[in-house]
Amino acid sequence: MKVPLTEVGVADLVHVQQAIAALVPKLRNLRQPVIAAVNGPASGGGLALALASDIRIAAASATFNAAFVRIGLSGCDIGVSWLLPRLIGAGRSHELLLTGRLVDAAEADRIGLVNCVVPDGEVLDAALAKAAEITANSPMGVWMTKEVAWSQLEVGSLQAGIDLENRTQIMTTFTRDHHEQVTAFLEKRPPHYTNE
Repeated sequence: MKVPLTEVGVADLVHVQQAIAALVPKLRNLRQPVIAAVNGPASGGGLALALASDIRIAAASATFNAAFVRIGLSGCDIGVSWLLPRLIGAGRSHELLLTGRLVDAAEADRIGLVNCVVPDGEVLDAALAKAAEITANSPMGVWMTKEVAWSQLEVGSLQAGIDLENRTQIMTTFTRDHHEQVTAFLEKRPPHYTNE
């Protein structure tokens, strides 16, 4: 039985769609890096959240797909069609978006969809280890690195990219954490960051 679209409410659908889609830019705009620990299926919206993460670690049994195309909707949803080609290239991305086929963890690793695959049961530990590796750096340095790395995907020229990097390097040179990192390195001790 078909449900007339007018009964559902187009305005309600638009509101829900926009609210869900807003999650991806929110993840991207967090100062802290986001690590996806994929421990099962990442389909449709789950794929979008994984793609919006800065780093993706998959369990050996993880799977990925642009599921919506398989239920009569567009496979291009909540940022997937923008993020996926930047990770795996346009040709592979188009094939996955158009077919909605499942990609296992080994293929995801091979095509660059994930950063690494770990045995089942170890994905959270691997994600936490990566987080510890990142947090060994200054909070400001990590934030600026994340911000510039994402921004570079939208910059139109090499010079514009270099200009953005130059601005960021000059700005971070004046932080107390930069001075602390240099001092700690010279004194051969761990740094004590203040996020200043």
